Amino acid sequence: MQKKTYIECLRIAACFLVIVNHTNSSIFLHSSPSPLWFSSLTYFFICKVAVPLFLLIMGALLLEKEDTPKKTAERLVRIFTVLVVGSFFYYAYYSVRNDTVFSIGDFLLKLPQIYVTNAYWYLYLYLALLFMLPILQKLVKALDRQYLGYLLFLSVGVLGTLPLIPFLNLSPHFTAGLIGTPIGLVLLGYYIERYVPMTKRVFRRCLCTFILLIVFQVWRTYLFYLQNPSRYLILDNWRLITIVGSSACFYICVKYSFTRRPVSLGLERGLDRLGRLTFGIYLLSDMVMHLSEFLHEMLLEWMHPLAAVLLWELFIFWVSALITAGLRIIPSLRKWI
Repeated sequence: MQKKTYIECLRIAACFLVIVNHTNSSIFLHSSPSPLWFSSLTYFFICKVAVPLFLLIMGALLLEKEDTPKKTAERLVRIFTVLVVGSFFYYAYYSVRNDTVFSIGDFLLKLPQIYVTNAYWYLYLYLALLFMLPILQKLVKALDRQYLGYLLFLSVGVLGTLPLIPFLNLSPHFTAGLIGTPIGLVLLGYYIERYVPMTKRVFRRCLCTFILLIVFQVWRTYLFYLQNPSRYLILDNWRLITIVGSSACFYICVKYSFTRRPVSLGLERGLDRLGRLTFGIYLLSDMVMHLSEFLHEMLLEWMHPLAAVLLWELFIFWVSALITAGLRIIPSLRKWI
């Protein structure tokens, strides 16, 4: 239950931070360096751990298993169906909202290549990783800690660090031969679960590393802004070691906290129930965000921009959660969201 609780907490945090990623950036993008700019930018880089967290969770939960072909097919059918149906509803919604032509042919033509709404790009990545999952489940059982660590060094370490070294431009033919960062993150989730000890020393190191990485990203982005105010979000890339590292540290810190300080049964049940809603929250959040933009504008009129955006983000999260909970009452929809 402890493992399930901290995993659910991480899932909830990642889901909320996805919403933050889609709402907070308007603050610093429409201002210049100031206390507000730095605060919003710090919030921005903290929220960037969301996507890596989802992949770490995937590795932590699924790589210990060995799925049957039937189970693999069920996972693929579920995500593919959700991708098609969800994208269709967003396509229809945006057609009405933007007063554009609604065309089934256009929708079907674009679907394999272009995500219809901002958040749905992750479904394409997740679908691809599910195709790879049976192989990854076999792979981790065949590799010992040393070889798995070497693989992570190449896929997460090397590929995540090279873009940060401008004078070291390796041939793309070399980097294309390495296992990519998304798969590396899934493997890293398994590695953390299996090999990283949950000790106070590890917790302190990870907490300090997380803080230092966030500070580094904010400081370096400020320097990029001074060089070119129109193009300074160079570190906005979840594959970079700065974001991957902060995500892994965040994961370990949360796991340690729940492992060493068990929560009450009531909180445990609450996190479990809310964690089950996160997929639906993710699917609905873009629509709720667009429909509630007026609320954000109202809040901006009488409170600090950061407070306004935080209240808006919480509103999006909880309204999406309530809608998801309502939809899950319907038995035929429960297994899909």
